[in-house]
Amino acid sequence: MIKIKIKDIVNILDAECLGNCNLDKCINGVSIDSRNVTEYNLFIPIKGMTTNGHCYINDAINKGAIATLWNKNEPNPPTDIAVILVDDTVKGLQDLALAYRNQLKTKIVGITGSNGKTSTKDITAGVLSQKYKTQKTVGNYNTEIGVPYTLLGLDEDCEVAVIEMGMERAGEIDFLTHLVKPDIGIITSVGPVHIDNFPSVEEIAKSKLEIVNGIKSNGLFIYFGDDPLIQDTVDNTQISSKIRKENFGIREDNTLWLKEFHEDIQGITFKINDENCDELHMEMLGKHQALNALAAILAAKELGMNYEEIRLGLLKIEKTGLRNEVIKIKNSTILNDCYKSNPDSIKTALDIFKLFKSDKKIVILGDMLGYREMSHEVHYNVGKYLSSVKIDELITIGAEAKFIAKGARENTSIANITEFDTKEEATLYLSNFLEQNCSILIKGSRFLKLEYIVNTLKTKEDN
Repeated sequence: MIKIKIKDIVNILDAECLGNCNLDKCINGVSIDSRNVTEYNLFIPIKGMTTNGHCYINDAINKGAIATLWNKNEPNPPTDIAVILVDDTVKGLQDLALAYRNQLKTKIVGITGSNGKTSTKDITAGVLSQKYKTQKTVGNYNTEIGVPYTLLGLDEDCEVAVIEMGMERAGEIDFLTHLVKPDIGIITSVGPVHIDNFPSVEEIAKSKLEIVNGIKSNGLFIYFGDDPLIQDTVDNTQISSKIRKENFGIREDNTLWLKEFHEDIQGITFKINDENCDELHMEMLGKHQALNALAAILAAKELGMNYEEIRLGLLKIEKTGLRNEVIKIKNSTILNDCYKSNPDSIKTALDIFKLFKSDKKIVILGDMLGYREMSHEVHYNVGKYLSSVKIDELITIGAEAKFIAKGARENTSIANITEFDTKEEATLYLSNFLEQNCSILIKGSRFLKLEYIVNTLKTKEDN
């Protein structure tokens, strides 16, 4: 994590310092949440839509913060620690992160994509950690606040960092890539995620391609080559001749392609087109994860790793939670994939769910966000798609998900379709199935927090 004297922060931000301003004191790390402050931290309060971090300054001080950034228009700054006055604490966070990034010798892999970026981050970090001191984005800190916070959390001796970059609107990837300055940039996929903020999926692709704007000279750009939209956008985007390009996929015209693939409930095994590489294994589920691994392999090869190091690295992946977690509760098996939801990720989850063998198969689908006037049609089409999957019962949660139920009723032969308004109702209903030999898939948008279902059902395991 960043270690820097207060006077250097003041100089970087061209700021004024008030309070107990011992400029030679050294801060040790940054926190944007008063609950996580540790001794000698710089506390950076963020003013959001529903909360104002400035209100928690006393908590931060009590936990050991010795300095804080402070919006000039916020009243009552503390007097017992250093107060660094700025026009905007978010911009202050970003400017400090950029200055720190510029002094780091760390190689950085930047990853974006409509789907798959978090899994690719986890796989890439797992592989690279086999050879290098590696750090990665924690959880979903992939925004204009999360990315600079992640950069400031990198150790000075970190050799490689894997940074996830999210996007809701045009221009965000351009901003983040110039902050991160990746040596390697990866695009995993492009789809109609946050389509309510874009005129078309083509514009989403263009915005994702902004990642190349920040890739360092002689850096490497890696992308999913099977998607014609991505390939067309790459072909029609002016990319510096000093940036090299490689792609991955199933098609044999990719730089790296999937030659063989096998899976079972224990994980996936696959081969690539390079004869120097033996069979590879990962304790993850789904063909999409093998494709995500191809991106990681290209990044690892770029950073000088051999295939034996890569093979071992694939066996030590630390997975971010709520994505394809397999959980046993009594006689039931739950595929917990409730971090986010969109039509593409639902189809991927359903493909994985086919691996599960049981007497009864139940799919739980919640509302998907971000489709505005298209929402009813998008949800209906998901229900219609269920005709291609063999399940015994469909449960929907939320007002929009009722159109999934409608699409399923009118287009499938699913025997039992039940609609609930809340996750609490659905949880109570599901508790009746724990003693049965059944498999349950749970999928819904983040705002629903459907992990509540699994966490509540777990409490019944010993009852």
